[in-house]
Amino acid sequence: MKTFFSGLRKVETALAVISMVAFTAVAFLQVTFRVFLHNPLGWSEELCKFLFIWCTFIGAILVSADNGHFCVDFFVTKCSPVVQKILKYLGFALVALFSVILIYFGVKLMMSNTNRISPALGIQMSYIYTIFPINGVLVILHLIESIWKDAKARKEA
Repeated sequence: MKTFFSGLRKVETALAVISMVAFTAVAFLQVTFRVFLHNPLGWSEELCKFLFIWCTFIGAILVSADNGHFCVDFFVTKCSPVVQKILKYLGFALVALFSVILIYFGVKLMMSNTNRISPALGIQMSYIYTIFPINGVLVILHLIESIWKDAKARKEA
């Protein structure tokens, strides 16, 4: 299970890097062509927008894999260890619920946009919206990983 999640994290990191590098390169081309050559690229703004969306959601997956989302734990640290554990798993449950909602409505959004074509790039918008269910599934997988690690640490202690 450990090798599965380390391999998954490598793929997610590679996708995040590729999308960010592509976003930066296309944005650089867009500015160069518009400002210096006075010949703007019609497709570059749309591609930047789509790459930024994908990069953001892949980044959110990576942050959830490391349990790195911002949280205010001032009151939680004042609670007993039992209450802290309950609140931790309540947080996991809420993230899982949000991820399931994201999967459900992401698939609905994809299906309702199969015939919609992006104006500049000419690709189906459903391809862009695949990131929503992908994000939901991968966040749930990383929640399972966190619960598995927590159970393993408790068993060893």
